[in-house]
Formats: sequence, structure tokens, C-alpha cells
Amino acid sequence: MKGEIVRWVDDRGFGFINSDAYPGDIFVHVSKFKKGYRRPKIGDKVEFQIEVNNGKTSAHNVLLVGVEPMKNSSSPSILSVVLIGLALGVFGYFAFEKLFTTPEYENMGFVCEGKTRCSHMTSCNEAKFYLANCPNVQIDGDRDGVPCEMQWCTN
Repeated sequence: MKGEIVRWVDDRGFGFINSDAYPGDIFVHVSKFKKGYRRPKIGDKVEFQIEVNNGKTSAHNVLLVGVEPMKNSSSPSILSVVLIGLALGVFGYFAFEKLFTTPEYENMGFVCEGKTRCSHMTSCNEAKFYLANCPNVQIDGDRDGVPCEMQWCTN
């Protein structure tokens, strides 16, 4: 059917359609309009189908006639996809590099020998190695990632 919106309450999302093919006004809810178009307003020409539920007549599958669909601003543009991909690539590179490069103190020949306290260590680098690689150490009391702050790693 074809008709025209004769009343519209935008803040409540409903209105009424008048059609020469149907006696009286036909209720319509905003959810019954085809997606991707602007909100309806009084005077808009529409095409629709009639639906009867519990004795109440309403319009559904409503299309605004002569109204262009809105550009879908939520669809990603090629530029935004490229920028997101580039950002993820840079992040991934640095995360991978940090994950798989060994800190200097790991290449200094330290091995886990059962040392657990700062008094057993001979340098800040050894303490860092033990904190990162050895079990049951008690060298980072405040758990900030810096071992032996009072004795070896004083910076």
C-alpha cells in the first residue's frame, strides 16, 4: 500500500499513516521502517504492508518513498582499516621484540644455583637474572620488579 505520514511523535517513535486504500489512520512504529534511512516526519510518502495483531491494525515493512538511504557511517573506510592494521602491526612488532629478546643480564652466564636472598647475590644483574628466571627467590619485597633495591639495584 501507499500512504502519507499524517502524524508523527518523534520522541516516542510512532505515528500514523493515511492511505486512500484503507479507511482511517494506520498506526506505525519506528521499528517497522526499513533500516538505514533517516527518521520519518510528517508529510513523508511511504509504502507499507498492513498487519493485524490482536484486532489492532498497524503498518509494517515501511519504506520512505523518495528518500535516499543514509551513508553508513559505521562501515569502516579503507583508510581506517589500513590505519588500524598499521597500528596493530607496530604494536605486535614491539610486543614480539620485548617478549623474545633477552635482557643483558641473561647473557652474562648466570645460572640458578639456589640463591634466594640479596645477601647471596654479587651484583644487580645477578639479582635481576634470579628474579626473572629462578624459583623461590625473596629479593623483591615490594613486588615492583626491581630486586635488591637496598643493596644492589639502588637507582
